Amino acid sequence: MKEGQKFGLGVNFHADELTAIQGAEMGAKLGALGMSHLEKISPAGIQLMAEHKSVAVLLPTTAWIMHLEPPPAREMITAGVPVAVASDFNPNAYCMSMPFVMNLGCILLGLSMNEALVAGTINAAASIGKSELYGSLEVGKMGDLLVLDAPQWEHLFYRIADEPIKHVIKRGEVIEFWSVCWRYVMVVVVEEEEERWCIA
Repeated sequence: MKEGQKFGLGVNFHADELTAIQGAEMGAKLGALGMSHLEKISPAGIQLMAEHKSVAVLLPTTAWIMHLEPPPAREMITAGVPVAVASDFNPNAYCMSMPFVMNLGCILLGLSMNEALVAGTINAAASIGKSELYGSLEVGKMGDLLVLDAPQWEHLFYRIADEPIKHVIKRGEVIEFWSVCWRYVMVVVVEEEEERWCIA
């Protein structure tokens, strides 16, 4: 990873998922923007991530499917580690639904609904160095948002198998909506930006 950094590659990788191998400690010292999984992170790893402001990208779908002990999300938040959630979409965890991921963030990781929303939006953007443009509704940002057909925003992931999404707005433009298109909105940042990442 150090070699990659010499060529301008960012550091963002999976760490301490199945065994405690001090991946979080190494990543924090290297200045990693984000590290994923972290089910087996140590107290020292949490402290170093907090000191270096590395984002903990927790993947509750994988922990749920594989019956892993969930990562210590509350300890991370208490220590000051920015926590994000993501789907870990792959053949082992075939889930593209961020509302479901945020629901698992509440049920499995013990996040509040507010914390889960922050974890799935602004902190997720921060984990890839894009929080200046994405992840929240602010003047000067890209204008990506969802319009819900629900009495309150919490229904986005409170209603587990019922997607209350009425409109998808991308860069300030309403895009055509069908049952699954919104699932791709949250990952399009990586596809649109010509970023180079060193992923181990």
